[in-house]
Order: sequence, then structure tokens, then C-alpha cells
Amino acid sequence: MFWGCFSAHGLGPIVPLAGSVTGSVYREIIQKQVLPTMKHFFPHGDGWFQDDNAPPHRSKIAIEFQEEKSLRTLSWPAQSPDLNPIENLWDEIKRSLKNEKRKPKNLNELERLVKKTWRSIPQDKIKRLVESMPRRVQAVIDANGGPTKY
Repeated sequence: MFWGCFSAHGLGPIVPLAGSVTGSVYREIIQKQVLPTMKHFFPHGDGWFQDDNAPPHRSKIAIEFQEEKSLRTLSWPAQSPDLNPIENLWDEIKRSLKNEKRKPKNLNELERLVKKTWRSIPQDKIKRLVESMPRRVQAVIDANGGPTKY
């Protein structure tokens, strides 16, 4: 499993995760990955962070830490992956791995290949995904929270 992030400014880190992601693990991700990345991409504090409402993301320890650090978080409905454009990047990585002629033989090779694929995602694709957010939100509103084309 990996954690990654991006913004209109570019790709953030992609971090391999070992074991289960708990609230405590997610708090550490926020501390070590999210906060420095947000500061780098949004030095004036004008960025918004979005996650996917997974149980560790909604844990008391993670939410309290986000509040303590004044992390501006996009509020969005549970069970609504229609709004999360990072899923498009995960799909791209999966397709790329599937099309690899030389399949990874171990976890180290898999990690290297995932990181290489992540770094090769074109900036214009990232920009289009960020620009799609208003359309994604409107599509969910129009569908009364139901499925959308996203």
C-alpha cells in the first residue's frame, strides 16, 4: 500500500506503507508528509487538503491533530470516491504496472517501479485532475449524492 498526494503545483511524495493504517499511522503521515508538502506547495497557507474518509482518516487522533495544526481540510460526503481525483492516478499506476514487460519479483522492485511510475505522471494530467474538481462536485450535487461519470 502507498500514500501519495498531488496539487496543481505538482506531485507530492509517494510513501510505501507497511502493515495496517490506523489513526496513529495516519497522524504520522499527516505530520511527516502532509504538513511539509502543504507548506511547500502552499507557503501562504491557502491550500486545502483532501483525503477519502477512510476510517483512519476520520479517527479522533487524526482529526484532533489536523485541527491542532490548523490543516484546512475539504469536507465531503462519506462513501463518495467520485470526488477524489487521486483515484485516477492510482488507476494509472495500476495500468502501468500491468503493462510492464518485466514484472517486479519482490517488494523492493515493486516499490521502485511504483515510485518511477509516480514520478512519470505528466504535469498536464495533474492539472486537468485539479481543474476537474468543480465538475466532480457539481456532478455529485446533480446526482443527489448518487453515482457520476467520475
